[in-house]
This record gives sequence, C-alpha cells and structure tokens, in this order.
Amino acid sequence: MSEIKAKRFQEILAITDDQTWIWSFLSAQLSSLRLEHLRLPSDTTLRASWERFKDAPRVIVHWETKLRSGGAIIEEILDIQSNYDAGDRIIVVTTNPTHEDVVYFSELNIRKVITLRNRDKELVQAGRDFPSLMRSDTHEDQREQAWRELLHAIDTLPDANVPDETLLRLEDGLRLLRPNEFTARYLDACGSLALHRDHEEAAKQYWQQALDKNPNYFRSYNNLIKFYRRSGNQTEALKLMQKMHELNRGNISRLVGMGEVQMALGDTKKAEFFFQSALDRDRYCSGALNGLGEIRFHEGSLEESRQLLARSEMAFKAAQRFNQHGIKLVRLGQFEAALELYTNAQFVLPQQDKGPLLFYNIGLCYSRWGKLEMAKHFLNIAIIKEPNYHKAHKLLAVVEERLAQESAA
Repeated sequence: MSEIKAKRFQEILAITDDQTWIWSFLSAQLSSLRLEHLRLPSDTTLRASWERFKDAPRVIVHWETKLRSGGAIIEEILDIQSNYDAGDRIIVVTTNPTHEDVVYFSELNIRKVITLRNRDKELVQAGRDFPSLMRSDTHEDQREQAWRELLHAIDTLPDANVPDETLLRLEDGLRLLRPNEFTARYLDACGSLALHRDHEEAAKQYWQQALDKNPNYFRSYNNLIKFYRRSGNQTEALKLMQKMHELNRGNISRLVGMGEVQMALGDTKKAEFFFQSALDRDRYCSGALNGLGEIRFHEGSLEESRQLLARSEMAFKAAQRFNQHGIKLVRLGQFEAALELYTNAQFVLPQQDKGPLLFYNIGLCYSRWGKLEMAKHFLNIAIIKEPNYHKAHKLLAVVEERLAQESAA
C-alpha cells in the first residue's frame, strides 16, 4: 500500500489578536480575492507547527498584536527557516508605525507594509492597495529583482564548504549588477563573497567601505557583527550591536546576541540584563530563555534553570553547550567536574533534549576515568536512544574488551 502524502497547507495565514475591525478588513479582502485563509492568535507556537504552515503562500502579520509583537513573530519565522523569503511572502499590517518600526521592517527585509486606520475613506484606499500586496514581486524593475534574488542567494549560503561553481555564479551575477559608482549594497555583497573565499581582511574592508557610503546600512553592520563574533572579537561585535540598538531598540534577536556576547566576555550580570530585556519584549523568546537558563545552571540554581529551559523550544542548543563544556573538562582530566556538569544537565534539560550525545559523553568520561562498568551503562543508554550511533558502538566495544581483559587477569 503506497504511503499517502500529507496535503500541502495552502491557506493564507493571518496572525492577529482581538482587533475586530482589522480582522474584518483582512477577512473581507481575502474572501473577495477568493483566497482561503486561517486566523491565528499571535501567541501560536509557530516552531512546533512549522511543517504544517511553511508552505502558506502569504503570512499576514498584525504588527501591534497584544499577546506577542509582530516583530517577535517574524523573527521566529526567520530563525526557524533562514532562507524564508520574508520580503515576498510576509505582509505587515500596522496601525501606527514609528520611525523605529520602519528601521525594523528594513532589518527584517519586510517590503510589503499596509497602514490601516479605522476611518472609512482610508479603509477604502487600503482595500484598493491590498490586492497588489498579495501578488509576487514580478512587477519589480528587472534590475531590482535581480539584486533581490542575488542578495537572497548570498544570505542563504551555508557558512562553509560552498561549491566553487556556486561562488563563481554569484560573482558573475554581481559583476553584471556592478553600478557606475559603488554603492553600500554592492560593497556589502562583495564583502560577503570575499568571506566565502576566505579573504577575511578584504571582506572586512568591503563592509567598512559600505558603512562609509551609508552609515545606516544594516546589512553591513550585521555582517561585521557575525564576522567579529565568529573570529572571537566579542568587544568589536558588541560595539556594533550597540550602534544598531540605538537605531532600533525593538530587535529581539539582537538583545539575545548582546547577552550572548556579554556571557562570552564573562559579565553574567550584563548578560542577564539583555536576556531579560528580550523576554520583556517576547516572553516566548527561546534564545533568551536558554541564556537565562544557562546562567542559572552555572550559578547552581538548577530548579530555576530547569523551569526556564522547559519553556524554551530550543533547549537542544543549551544541551549542545553543556556537552561542549563537559568535553573540555574531560580533555583537561577534570572527570569529577565533568560528571557533575553532565548530571546537572540531565536534571535541567527537558526529556526530549536529553539526547544520545549527552549519554555518550558521560560514557566517554567514565571510560577515560577508568570506571568501565559505569561507562558501559551510559553507552548502552546512548545506543538505546540512537541504535545507529556508530561512535557509541565503537567505544562500547573498546570498553567491553577492556572489561574482559580485566576479568581474565
């Protein structure tokens, strides 16, 4: 019997809370266009339902939602799917946009924005404008469309091991778009491609030149921030993040990033401030919940850490960092400290995030320490969780051989 494939979700998503007149406008417009649509409250967990919703042709987000801000919703979508074409597929409905909101739209690559006011004349005009927002950007100037496609392709490249033919194709595309006078956009794209060629200094110079052309060009700020964070220059990354924060204080992921940088710099008090600021803007922010959970973990406040991580949808990232810390302790021969960390991690992590890697590393720690029966016990748990875990099978065979030798001696 052939497997029945799930039907793709083809409805328009409209994310709004109890603004009755806004929903009435949206529903009427979508119905007049004969588009099936579904209304979701802003506190819907998109990450858990993304496989269902990811094919929605358009997502309409009310920017001033009550339960959760429009910015938080869009940031979550982009975090779930980094290559999501927000510029084409997301439509923002706003009633009172501020200058900071406009900067935020730009940072999120939001181009489709409609301002609604509950006045008959303005609603009539909004009704005339709405159908054009539902269409794809095929009406764009061809050059602008080429630029948009190029930047989207660059933004969605993997961090490493990009095929040479892919880079050559993008470099050819950039040459075709080269302006008579270099713009911030052109220089920024040059920088991104230079970095993928491992020309780090050239990339940094391109991004700095882009900011000389346009001091508010957020793409170059973000690229430099990523560059400095990956290269370990947290202080420079923080300076640029603070500049961006002055332009737009609402960006939640940046607040989380500033908290992570402060943790890397060893200042947990400042880190806690930024994580809490992110949670004040979005109580569902998994990055901030992880950050505070890790701070409480290392402070020894395990119950509070467990409660924070239980609310996070990305506790697996905390599990990865706990594992990395434990591995460092094992390499240093600090076996008791490593086992204490792993034991505490088992307590604070949600059940679904106690993955086979955690139990493998406990087994590895015990094997390095010479406690072979305990090593065997935890390696077996890792294999139960992941039957095809080759590293665990390999280490278990070594441990069992050593146990047999000890028994025969």
